[in-house]
This record gives sequence, structure tokens and C-alpha cells, in this order.
Amino acid sequence: MAVLDQQIDRHMLEAVLRTGEPVAAVYLGAAPDVTNEYQLQWDTRWRPLATRLREQGADEGTVAALEAAVAAPVTTRAARGSGHVAAFAQDGRVLALVSLPDLPGPDLAHYAAPGHVLPLLMWKQERPPYVLVVIDRTGADLESSIGMASLPVRSTVEGPDDEIERNAPGGWEGLTQGRYQRRAEDSWAHNAAAAAEAVASALQRTEARVLVVAGDVRAVQLLMERLPTWVHKDVTVKRVSGSRAADGSQRTRSDVVASVVREACEEQTAALWQRFLEERTPNGLAVEGVHSTLAALALGRVATLLISADADASGEQAWMGHAPTEVQPTDRPEPPWTGARRGALADVAVRAAILTGAQVRVIPAGAGFGPERGVGAICRHH
Repeated sequence: MAVLDQQIDRHMLEAVLRTGEPVAAVYLGAAPDVTNEYQLQWDTRWRPLATRLREQGADEGTVAALEAAVAAPVTTRAARGSGHVAAFAQDGRVLALVSLPDLPGPDLAHYAAPGHVLPLLMWKQERPPYVLVVIDRTGADLESSIGMASLPVRSTVEGPDDEIERNAPGGWEGLTQGRYQRRAEDSWAHNAAAAAEAVASALQRTEARVLVVAGDVRAVQLLMERLPTWVHKDVTVKRVSGSRAADGSQRTRSDVVASVVREACEEQTAALWQRFLEERTPNGLAVEGVHSTLAALALGRVATLLISADADASGEQAWMGHAPTEVQPTDRPEPPWTGARRGALADVAVRAAILTGAQVRVIPAGAGFGPERGVGAICRHH
């Protein structure tokens, strides 16, 4: 039995996609209402999914393995309002089982080659790693998350015990006051440097590219001045209101952070699209459309695959073989590869990208932009 709450990482995705053979995939959206007849509800919910898998060619052993994998987690988690699960199985064996809190949309069931992981990638993309820092002149509170709705890790950076207030009483006609002020500024700068070091470490540890900052205006300024250059270059910084003091901001902070992290994710997608447009020239590194994108994937040239969520429902197909680079359009003759078969274009492209070490960026439905016929890429080289 696969372990629930597996991380959605390259190892997990490769386990689902590696063989190129048909994989049964089930996505459970919002759980039904919990009643004393929950088991009856579960049977009613599962039956159409199982029927769909069988109609698409799934064997009984694989259907049974999936049911056993997802039924218990959904039943036990429904009481806590989280019955959202994705599971993948093949040849009577569960390949992966993942909890997906707040998975939108209806229940889905797919049995096809390659495995249908696009909803999984979209869910993960919308919940990226982040670091939150709330800072004042005496220290900072940090919250770091690896994303995917995981519980954040919290830590604190404390200033020295002899912290000096800027408005400490002076004497000697302002001379002492000036000394206090300089000591205070030095102390705040020291605290900001310590906080900046902790923030940079948390960003590296979680591989986060979103930093949320709140707190005292002067402390935030000092922090930003002391963050490493790579943070200013590679990380999206979002500022929100609130402080370390018990001012009520803590009650709504998690919702505010979730909102700005989603906003940062949208900005990063838009920035990637802008880079794609800049590279979409005769001598650029961008390719677009089915033929050009599949050709780049076949050569292992793709650094980042861009795929529209709408492409998932386009009905377009592509040829694929067992090897990750064995891909080509279906308007060409059937290739001589071992195990050559047709698969959904989006799934074939995603498999080739992941198994050749490329990144995948999903363009959300309704974004207003996207590559021709739903697929494009930024390549590593010409």
C-alpha cells in the first residue's frame, strides 16, 4: 500500500510516468457530507469512477487496488473536512497516493498512457513554497513552507537583551541622546542582518521563490537592504500589513498570506510568458505548437514546458514510445518504437518534459494567453 501524503516531487512523478504503459488515475474533489450512512455515500461516489476506469480498459486488480487505497483516507479525513485525494495504480499495484487539500472540481477517473498528472501539477503550482517574515526592531518571526498546503515551520530571530529604544532619554544638551540613537540604529541593523540571514537560509532550504514581508516600516527597510542579491533577483517579494505585536493581524494572517502567494504565482506565470514571447523569434529559444514542441522534447532540448490547462480537454493526441524522447505528432506514420501508442497530447508532452528533467508550467484556463494549440516551450539551447 502506498503511503498517504507522499510529496509531489520528481521521484513520485517518475514512478507514475516511467513505464509509458496505461495508468489508472483517480482524483477526488470535495468530499460528500458526512452522515451516519457515510459508507453508503462512499459506495455511491466510487461506483461511477470504477465503472469509468473499467470502460477505459482498467483491469479488476487495478480498480480494486485504487479503491482500497483511497477509501480509508477519504473516510477518515472527511470528518475533518479533507477528503481530497489523488491516487495512481497499475497492474494491481498502487504507484502513488497523495492528499490534496481543497482540490477543486469534480471527481475524475482516467485510465490511459501516460498517467494523467496534469491536475496534480496544477494543484502544486498554485501552492508554491514560501517564506513569511514579520519583523520589528527587536527581532523577527519566520514561517517557512515547502508548499502544497503543508504545515509551515515557525522560528524566531531575537535581538540582544540590551535593545536600545530610539527615544531613550538624553542629556548633555542632546549629546547623550545622539549616542543612544546611534546605538539603537546599530542594534536595529544588527537584528535586520540576522533576520536577513535567517530568511535567505529558509528560502534556500524550502526552495521557495516567494517571500512575504510584514512589520515595522524601518525594520522592513533595513531587512530589504541586507537580503542577498540573489533574493532581490530571483524571489518575488510581497508586502502585507501586520506586526509582531498582538494587534489582531494574526487572526487573518494565514488567509492574507495564502492570497498573496497565489498572486505571486500568477505574476511568475505572467513573467514566464513574457520571457517566452521575448524568445519567440527566429533565433530565440522558444518553440510553439505541436510539431515544434514535440520536436524539441524529442531532442531533450526543453528547459520549461508551457502547457495550457485547456489543452487537457482539446482531444488532441500524440505518438509516444517507452523512451521519454520517443514522441511525435499523430499526423505522421506510426513510429517503429517498441510499444508505440497514441496518448493525449498534454499527457505525452508532460511525461516527456518531466522524464527529461524539464520544468512544467501550466497556463490556467481563462488566463487570456497561452501557446499555439496549448503547447510551447523555452529550450536550453538551439
